[in-house]
Amino acid sequence: MSLGQWLNSLNAMDHGILIGIFLLGLYFSYATLQGLIEFYHLKKKNKKFKIKLRITPAALIILGFIYSLLIYQILKAMFDFIP
Repeated sequence: MSLGQWLNSLNAMDHGILIGIFLLGLYFSYATLQGLIEFYHLKKKNKKFKIKLRITPAALIILGFIYSLLIYQILKAMFDFIP
């Protein structure tokens, strides 16, 4: 079964669960990136030529997708209602 066929076979509750998992992954991604920026600022302190870092959408979504896959695999092993 391909990914498209699998997504079409899900009901609204399953879609809601998957969207919730992805939003949780995005939150963890944001927290991770924010922590890395804070760590960088802590290490560089008040140096004159310190780079100003920001969170880009690509980094947020890619890391969020990775976190979502990990969360999905863990929840799927624990609960039967995960699609």
